[in-house]
Amino acid sequence: MSSLGIDVGGANLKIAGNGVADIIYFPMWKMAGKLKDKLEEIAKRYGAEKAGIVITAELADVFKSKEEGIRFVERVCRDIFKDVYFLDVHGNLVKEIKNPRLFSASNWVASISFLLSEGYRDFLFVDVGSTTADLIPVKDRIISALTDFERLKRGELIYFGVLRTPVFYVLRSFEGAKLCPEFFAITADVFRITGDISEEDYTCETPDGKGRSVEDCMRRIARTVCCDLEELGERKAKELAINAKKSMVRVLRREIRKKVEEHGLKKVFACGIGEFLVEASYECVRLSKIYGKFSKLFPAFAMFKLVENL
Repeated sequence: MSSLGIDVGGANLKIAGNGVADIIYFPMWKMAGKLKDKLEEIAKRYGAEKAGIVITAELADVFKSKEEGIRFVERVCRDIFKDVYFLDVHGNLVKEIKNPRLFSASNWVASISFLLSEGYRDFLFVDVGSTTADLIPVKDRIISALTDFERLKRGELIYFGVLRTPVFYVLRSFEGAKLCPEFFAITADVFRITGDISEEDYTCETPDGKGRSVEDCMRRIARTVCCDLEELGERKAKELAINAKKSMVRVLRREIRKKVEEHGLKKVFACGIGEFLVEASYECVRLSKIYGKFSKLFPAFAMFKLVENL
């Protein structure tokens, strides 16, 4: 029976299997009604009858509560796959969800459970994705908080990523001018300008509905300080983008160092599409060096490996 690991997120579906590593932009807040069709398509494409599911889509505002979101995803997945497993925040694989709250935002638990099964101990796991960054301290077990609210308070969840975060959130000012709190530009624009991601990596929608070329990105970046590109100029647009990247690196460096020192951890593992940001922040082991392309969707890959032989 062919198996898949699937991370059902608020903005993306991440699919992993034998030779399969796929990230599909799927804004749940707009497309929840199409989730069943999309997952049916995926199951048929890969001939999968068994799946391991982790869920972070429950916070999408199409759902009135996290419980509603978890139940929705559970129903869809149980309708499609003959054999389906869900992972709770304690690392338990189950076929039936009894307490939905325990399955909320559990994708990082899959990553840690898999790494522990591989024999790794005493590390900080850092996964920087399109929207958020997880910083999970591990000794011989998970020692982080288990809910997003508590992890936010402890700096174990940083709400920025390399694609979808508004630039004004990661950079407060440029040349003494405060950035405008408008949805003018996002971090995908920043990293296109800095050369860290390609046009193909820019998988989400653009703020203005225009293109993803470097010039398009610079035009959006200029608006964050009430300029057009002709007024700001390409040199300063690039400088603004570099400053935004440096600001994110500073935050990651500070929080990574804090956790490594607090828990006496020996190494840092980095993964996600923002793996490069972790490397720029702190000495780390890039999981892409060990697991290749699966580093970009590590929770889905971890779920695949956890359920493959069940």
